[in-house]
Amino acid sequence: MKTLLTLLFFSISFSIFAQKDSAYYNPNITRKLYYLKPLQKVNGSYYYGERRLSGFNSLEVPFFELNDPEVNFHYRRYKTFTGIGQAISIIPTIYFLATFNKTRTRQSGFYSSTYLSIIGASLVGSITTSFIGRSHIKKAAIKYNQALGRSNMSYMQLKTDDNALGLALRYNF
Repeated sequence: MKTLLTLLFFSISFSIFAQKDSAYYNPNITRKLYYLKPLQKVNGSYYYGERRLSGFNSLEVPFFELNDPEVNFHYRRYKTFTGIGQAISIIPTIYFLATFNKTRTRQSGFYSSTYLSIIGASLVGSITTSFIGRSHIKKAAIKYNQALGRSNMSYMQLKTDDNALGLALRYNF
């Protein structure tokens, strides 16, 4: 009788997967990631839950944790445009170093029309790529909050801090 009960117990326990959710069996079911918090933007800086993020690069962890292809695409585009903007900003330095020891530039000075046009073009290119990158971050944050299923409602929140008491208007994208 004991062996029959033991065999019955083992056959039932191996056929029941109580610790696995339905997304394990059906890959079309998306899992709800309840531990992820929505992104909020207050005065130009992003908040993840109640924590203020130091910059746009801090958004990498929640974006890749969500593992949404559109969010990851926009974040990678932001990284690409940021890198392009940094590369563009180095161009005047390269030009300066390349023409530093030439006698022609010593006589005419470094503030010739060529040098000023290179500085202006690199400034315009760097600012443009920065704006394009910020627009991709905004799109990624909007898609991130939509993927979490949070409402796009704005709300007033009385926020206390260790040093001050303040009123903040927070909104989701």
